[in-house]
Amino acid sequence: MTRTLACILAGLASTLVATSARAQALEPPAGGGAAPPANPAINESEEGKDSGLGLEWVYLNGDVGGGFASMDSFNQTTLGLQKTSSGGPAFGVGAGIRLLFFSIGARVRDLQLSGIGDLWELNGEAAFHVKVGHVDGYFGARGGYNFVGSLNSQTAAVATGDTPGNVSVHGFNVGPMLGLDVYFNKWISIGVDADVQFLFLQRPKLTIPGPEGTALSAECSSNSQCSNLYNESGSSAGIAFVPTAHLGIHF
Repeated sequence: MTRTLACILAGLASTLVATSARAQALEPPAGGGAAPPANPAINESEEGKDSGLGLEWVYLNGDVGGGFASMDSFNQTTLGLQKTSSGGPAFGVGAGIRLLFFSIGARVRDLQLSGIGDLWELNGEAAFHVKVGHVDGYFGARGGYNFVGSLNSQTAAVATGDTPGNVSVHGFNVGPMLGLDVYFNKWISIGVDADVQFLFLQRPKLTIPGPEGTALSAECSSNSQCSNLYNESGSSAGIAFVPTAHLGIHF
């Protein structure tokens, strides 16, 4: 009898120990939440696709390309020039700051128009960026002051064959831009961009050459372009297209 009772008690004890062990294995960890799987499958490429470029704060770049400008595409009021449309090479430098997906800066560019002169641009620029890996696309706008300091003699020549050296055209421009950069590393990139510029220009009235009060020659007075250069100021609205390639430095 005593032996039978001892066997029963031993069986109950072993059952309780086994049940307790199973309960502890199923119990959630302290702090709540489900227990992590024993062998989680981790796809490192999907945890965070970091290009390794880091954040960018300052950019510098130089560009080279070409362009075409028509200074009287839309309207002209006594501009008085023999040539108002031309193309040629373009050179520029730019710098600015960037905050995540937005950049703002300034750019100086010289568009060398054959037969007209150097169309200089002093522009501000702003753009929104979309970066995927080492490729950075952007779109935005540029605008500012532009001028032709001294027009080419072929453009400003008067009917008598003289060349007024103080002819100048100045005004402002504004328009959209679109571009793409490819980063070699955190600091160096190459890219391309293009902008369309709407030009709003003015030409001041010229001073008649010679002693004060000198009248225009008969040849110049009978030529409308020559007469307009000296007797009236002029204005025009035009358009320019400038595609370039550039090398960038980033900090």
